[in-house]
Amino acid sequence: MDKAKVKRIAVSAAVIATLFSGATAVSAQDQKINEIVTEVQSNNKLAQASQQRIDSISDKTSKLFAQYKAVLKVNAGLRAYNAQLSRVINAQNKEIGKIERAIGQVDEIKRQITPLMNEMIANLGEFVDQDIPFEITDRKNRVANLTEYMDDPNIADPERFRLVLAEYKTEVDYGRTYGAYEGELADGRLVNFVRIGRVGFYYQTKNGEESGVWNKSSGGWDVLEADYNKAVRDLSRMAGRSIPVAVLVLPIIAPGS
Repeated sequence: MDKAKVKRIAVSAAVIATLFSGATAVSAQDQKINEIVTEVQSNNKLAQASQQRIDSISDKTSKLFAQYKAVLKVNAGLRAYNAQLSRVINAQNKEIGKIERAIGQVDEIKRQITPLMNEMIANLGEFVDQDIPFEITDRKNRVANLTEYMDDPNIADPERFRLVLAEYKTEVDYGRTYGAYEGELADGRLVNFVRIGRVGFYYQTKNGEESGVWNKSSGGWDVLEADYNKAVRDLSRMAGRSIPVAVLVLPIIAPGS
């Protein structure tokens, strides 16, 4: 083979080798790029996953923070409520102390109330005996009933005390009212009695011909002049609500007269 042909073959071989060498380099570069792209994609996926975890953690953190604020608000309300309860409990403890002290005094009060009621009944009986003798039988009977109530085991002390006070009130009311009723004099005569409070106490016979006024100083009746018969009769009718109230002229005997 001549040298020129050999030279061309050598050049051709060099060109082919160069082409193969370039192709190999390009292929290696593409592979490198693919590896980089794959790694970038992988990193992107990792970044997305991380972002999702971050978002999830952020949502959970927001919810926890909201719950924390709600708990703080509830705690503040509970502290205020507990403070109020503490004040109420302290006040109740003071009241309990007062009640306990009062209970401790109940026995002492019970020991004192019975003698007090007995004294009140005795004073009331003495007052009725010394008062003008209107409705005297009924009034003495009521005082006697009070004495019986004190010995009745079926009546509690509060009820006994109420009965005693009620009788005192009845006697007080007599001094502010007037009234009339039928009754007998000591000599057995049936007459009409009439009183004005405790100021004046009168009688008049059924025929209207005799009237009298109670003399507390002497403890007996003073017969009035006939001129007073009409006034006593009108007073009795006024007390019975049969005629209107009017001004009357009647004698009043003051104590000590």
